[in-house]
Amino acid sequence: MSQWLWVLCLGCVGKEGNDTSGPDTGDPPESTEPLDTAEPPDPLDEIDPSTLPAGASPCRAPVKGRVVEVIDGDTVKVETGRGVERVRLIGIDTPEVDHSGPDDDCFGEEAKAFVTATINNKSVWLTFDQECEDAYDRTLAYLHRGTEDNDFIQRLLLQGGWATVFRVAPNVTFHETFLSDAATASASDLGLWGECS
Repeated sequence: MSQWLWVLCLGCVGKEGNDTSGPDTGDPPESTEPLDTAEPPDPLDEIDPSTLPAGASPCRAPVKGRVVEVIDGDTVKVETGRGVERVRLIGIDTPEVDHSGPDDDCFGEEAKAFVTATINNKSVWLTFDQECEDAYDRTLAYLHRGTEDNDFIQRLLLQGGWATVFRVAPNVTFHETFLSDAATASASDLGLWGECS
């Protein structure tokens, strides 16, 4: 009887399990589920740009873009519908970064690192004041990553001590707010106020 079992099992050699559907190609079975290749929605698309802080008589309507490069703490490149714009943040000044050597101003690299971590490769809204460009053909703008006060990039830089107030008329809508933010940081010796005095 054991001989008969042995003969019957000869037909099973080389087969895995009882699958007789064909040769095994080694490929995983094809999924019938559709692949979800759509990117998740950008929360900034849900923002009504008219609710964002801007100048009383802005030279341009708000525009959404993506930060593609951080030059230093107060200058970034933003890809918008107009192409890549070199944007100078209105109302603040951060310590200079020496792009060709080691001679950075105190806290320059820290300010650049903060901006990089906060908005590089991320979407932002740009709002404007009365003048849209400076003498260096840079776009002058306020940057926002949302509608709250802690989403206003200039205010974040001032409140953390990465920037000082830089008033250039006529773009002075938030000058008093910026002075208050800087005074609070200075009183607490935050950032450059504690490191560079």
